[in-house]
Amino acid sequence: MRANRDLIPKGLRTEQLSIERGRVTISVASVEPSASCPVCDRPSRRVHSRYVRTINDLPWHGNPVVLRARVRRFFCDEGTCERGIFCERLPEISARGRKTGRLEEALLAIVFGLGGRAGARLAEGLGLLVGRDALLRRAKSAPLPDGGKVRVLGVDDFAFRKGHAYGTVLVDLERRRVVDLLPERSQESLVAWLEDHPETEFAARDRSHIYREALAKGAPRAVQVTDRWHLLHNLALTLENLLLHKQPALRRAATPGTEHEDRGDGAFGSGPVMPNRPRNHDRKMEEATRRRHERLVRQWEDIRRLYLAGADLRHISKRLGISARTVYRYKDLEEPPRRAYKRKKSVLDPYVPYLVRRWNEGCRNGKKLYREIRERGYRNSEETCARFTAQLRRAEARGRPPSSVPRARKGSVAGLSPTSKNVAALFMRREEKLNDEQKEYLKRLCGADEALADARRLTQEFNGMVGDLQGEKLDGWLEEAEACAAPAMRRFAAGLKKDLPAAVRAGLTESWSNGPVEGFVHKLKLLKRQGYGRAGFDLLKARMLAA
Repeated sequence: MRANRDLIPKGLRTEQLSIERGRVTISVASVEPSASCPVCDRPSRRVHSRYVRTINDLPWHGNPVVLRARVRRFFCDEGTCERGIFCERLPEISARGRKTGRLEEALLAIVFGLGGRAGARLAEGLGLLVGRDALLRRAKSAPLPDGGKVRVLGVDDFAFRKGHAYGTVLVDLERRRVVDLLPERSQESLVAWLEDHPETEFAARDRSHIYREALAKGAPRAVQVTDRWHLLHNLALTLENLLLHKQPALRRAATPGTEHEDRGDGAFGSGPVMPNRPRNHDRKMEEATRRRHERLVRQWEDIRRLYLAGADLRHISKRLGISARTVYRYKDLEEPPRRAYKRKKSVLDPYVPYLVRRWNEGCRNGKKLYREIRERGYRNSEETCARFTAQLRRAEARGRPPSSVPRARKGSVAGLSPTSKNVAALFMRREEKLNDEQKEYLKRLCGADEALADARRLTQEFNGMVGDLQGEKLDGWLEEAEACAAPAMRRFAAGLKKDLPAAVRAGLTESWSNGPVEGFVHKLKLLKRQGYGRAGFDLLKARMLAA
């Protein structure tokens, strides 16, 4: 049985093709009259001997394919050559080893895409018998692709083990591909890489001082671009810190015209409407929330005690085993953190506006209200509706409007117990995306405190600069922030000046950002976890660069 000559690589002749016991065997022989010595590259025609090489190829219909190549050994006629006898090469079939080049490429594609264990399972299904360890060895020994010249560089760190060991990922933002991984997060390694790539013109980074100083040393001519997302994130944390010390003002603005009533442990839930049906789930939630709040109060007391005694913030963080950010947040609080009351979504939420409107119209019959919302599509228990009407009835008995009931304030982010995080989100939100209730709340809040009014105005201006890439307005904004009444905004402006105003201005002007780099960091995390603890730096680098 003869094979088609067009399918046989040049320089080879098919001698026999056989299919026996689910195995395809193709016998080939070299027909070249001479071969070149691999050391001195001199051609030779003198044959020393012959032998047979067995080379595995891609399977055919699930059946393994084996090439039996009859090759020759030649004498090297160059007297000064150290190789007296050499074997002829078959580059069209296999550069080295017992596998064809296309089989090697298929195995590399499998291991780069799936890793060792999953790759071995797929290979077995395709008729390729290879172990997971062999696949991993192939990935580690594969030649790494050349990253080429990088004009626009993105830099960020990733964690081998969060809080302990970090590396650096370098991304070509123009081609959207990883060009290199560095085994550590240090100035020295990044400076060395930058010295080998002097063509870098732009470098996008987060606000890390390590990368800022490394880029200044390794690529002094490159334009540093501070990432816009990190700028907004830092601004949100600054606002949250400022609002954390303004809790009384946040609560007064949430309940205008009435004195704020502290909600004790007994007021956590809405209270059982039907005493004969115990609400164990609510009691468990209440108990868990109470324990968490007690832990936070004890933590605040320890932080305040050590801080007032003159202890360093880093020492407090190590001694109490908490993050430095928590110490920074609690050290200046003169009262313990309040207990938060979070409201979960309810099946009644779509019908709350209708119930409030009917209540304001004078309907106080809970069963009638329940029947009306049933006609509008409500298909859940009467108890949920009765619990809400009981809250409205208690609010009316205390002389409060229906909007004082938390569920009745559906559109409000602040609620009756506004948190610094929620109000910071309102400060960051664009004016056109606020509803009427949120606008009224912010108007009352900023009207009662000059520092908060300045903070919100500056926040909106900074958001406008970020969204419209108006970096030319940065200098004027910094001057206003330094003269405002909010200490937190003054510190934020000082931080921007420390982080090279030119880099911040470029971040608010250039279109480059670290967004693609964050995406590759996420992909790298997935590859690391896919390795089940065996994804060391060499394997991670091989898979990331191959992708």
